[in-house]
Amino acid sequence: MSIKNHIKLLLATALLSVGIHTQAVEVPVTTTSNSAVIPETPHHVKLTTDEYISMSATDLAKLVREKKVTTEELIDLAFQVNDIENPRTNALITTRKDLALKEASEMVDNGQPFFGVPIVMKGLGHSIVGGSNSNGLDFNKHVTTKFNGRIAKSLQDLGFVIIGQSNYPQLGLKNVTDSTLYGPTGSPWNPNYQAGGSSGGSGAAIASGVVPVASGSDAGGSIRIPASWNGLVGLKPSRGIISGNAKTGQVVNFPLAKNMEDTIALFENLLTSDINPTPTNLTGIKVGYTTTSPVGTPVSEDAKQAVMNAVNFLNSKGIVTEEISIPVDGVKLMHGYYEMATASGSLANFLAKQTLKRSLHIDDVDPVTWALYQASEFVNKEDLEKVSAYNDEVKETMEALYKDYPLILTPTTASTAPGLTESLLTPEYAEQIKHIDELKTKDERMKVVYDQWLNSLAYTPFTQLANLTGQPAISLPTYVSKNNLPLGIQFNAATNQDRLLLEIGKLFEENNQFKQLHTKKDVIAPETSDTMTSTTESTTENQPGSSSSSEMETSQTNDSMSQSGNESTQETTSVTDTTTSESSTNSTSQTISDESKNSTTSTSEITSTTVSSSQQESSSTSPSSALVSEEDNIEIMPTPEISSSTISISSDHSSQSSSSQTSQTSEISSQTGTTSQKTVSKKKKVNSDNQELNSLSRLPKTGEVVQKYLPLIGILIIGLAAIFMYMKKKK
Repeated sequence: MSIKNHIKLLLATALLSVGIHTQAVEVPVTTTSNSAVIPETPHHVKLTTDEYISMSATDLAKLVREKKVTTEELIDLAFQVNDIENPRTNALITTRKDLALKEASEMVDNGQPFFGVPIVMKGLGHSIVGGSNSNGLDFNKHVTTKFNGRIAKSLQDLGFVIIGQSNYPQLGLKNVTDSTLYGPTGSPWNPNYQAGGSSGGSGAAIASGVVPVASGSDAGGSIRIPASWNGLVGLKPSRGIISGNAKTGQVVNFPLAKNMEDTIALFENLLTSDINPTPTNLTGIKVGYTTTSPVGTPVSEDAKQAVMNAVNFLNSKGIVTEEISIPVDGVKLMHGYYEMATASGSLANFLAKQTLKRSLHIDDVDPVTWALYQASEFVNKEDLEKVSAYNDEVKETMEALYKDYPLILTPTTASTAPGLTESLLTPEYAEQIKHIDELKTKDERMKVVYDQWLNSLAYTPFTQLANLTGQPAISLPTYVSKNNLPLGIQFNAATNQDRLLLEIGKLFEENNQFKQLHTKKDVIAPETSDTMTSTTESTTENQPGSSSSSEMETSQTNDSMSQSGNESTQETTSVTDTTTSESSTNSTSQTISDESKNSTTSTSEITSTTVSSSQQESSSTSPSSALVSEEDNIEIMPTPEISSSTISISSDHSSQSSSSQTSQTSEISSQTGTTSQKTVSKKKKVNSDNQELNSLSRLPKTGEVVQKYLPLIGILIIGLAAIFMYMKKKK
């Protein structure tokens, strides 16, 4: 090649090198860690478990959509947290990691608002393929479900990926989760206290950080009670306006969440009816408040203080508040509530006949279930019609009150949660229940039912009203006691004024009134790494346990009631928290008599239960009560309460906003014992690894060095070319 051509080549190379300066692509450095190998891109973010725990479902979906994380990574993170937390809280009864990963790989982004976000389904009434469908009954522990119910489908349509099922009390009959089949569920705040019921497992799963959202059902407080005792947002929407919910009955299905953003997005995307618009100004609204129990039971100083703190906050925002009394006979209301709750006892007997080929025995079920079954023999169509008529009167009374006070404020629960092992059934009433079949009249048997529940009702007397009237209510996480246990406040509103409740929730949240375990952390450093592989198996497995308690939920038989329930893969009737079909004149006794098709009985959360074929999802209810008709589940009503145990994943992410909550975190850490120490040591190792990786990442990369000096190299080449040309001419 001639000297001239050499010079041309040098010049071209120099110019090209200068041009590359603005287009150079950095080649990522491969490092070794205990994390899953994930291709690093300029936009990829390796979330830590702490970051995952702190984020909302909306934020996680945004990261997936922007391809900063993958759904598979989120599933891994969920199981990492679950491996640490579930041994403490017992929130999940089954898991399905392999199926979740398979479903994630097949998902198509069609703009779903929660695309790729892990979710947990309530184990009662919210059926999933291959999931447990026992209703919390020992004799049905082998029963599984062949298909996804409509509640699961509606949430999958929003983009969620189901990773497991949450714990609940037997037939959803209690305000605590003390399942005789799966064991009790403790609060992530302190595992020695109850997580609430009946959606206690869902509440604990969210508060512990396993998932940002979990499904729940509410027939007497089953969403709001766990929200109160786990520091969450718990919305019970108006009757019949949400996908999967019936137009009649007590039960409403809706997810629990950590914040208002997710709650509002869930509400708007699941809404199926036209309701009142979002109010533009809250200052003109008058709020009535009371701390008096509607059934005359004691209310703790913590609950009173929570309400007064809220009143002071509202006043500071220019909102007028006034102490009021609610013009409703709460005792009469609860007596009717329990008459409807007897449906769950009838359902238990139906299931026993299907599985055991005999009538129910006292040793087959929890004492509460047995008492309801014995009382159900005396509850007839006329009784339920009277209850329904009174509930309608109460609804009209409350609608009139809401005209003067669009919002009514109470404590969500009358106290912080009871202890995990605290029995809310006294020995005296336990003995009475053993002999309830010897009582010869309805009044005698119903008195035993009411009296045995009074101890647990004293914890949660404020929640049932909204279920019986069909009006909306919301629990907000605004208070933490001196012993570091959360307690919520509840706002009630008129029918279809759900958006007013959502706006008041936003007002409290935006002004830093929420008290929660985890605060949101901004994810900005793509090089942050954490363990991305889960140590848990994704196969479905049951957690052992021993006590049953959840909110009384009328049980609904599985969609496959027409099939035999003796095979583990066959769907049998199941108690459901889900939708209730419109009530008809059919009474509980009439429905039960036609056992091959229907089983209707009154329950507190679901006034009647329905046995449907495997293809059906509807259920019939008596006029006085609403029947939950999610394809395979039923929810009754709340009684005892459960507080959740403390979360010790990381003290760095304690989201409590007060100094008392900070002290709680340290107290919780000391209570977790060996498990917490192992967790901390594991985190220290991971953090140490991360620090080393971050230090390496701060070193200049080869690509960066070359890119930085390319212009200088180009200038040198041009200079050399000029010298060559000068020397040639001189020769």
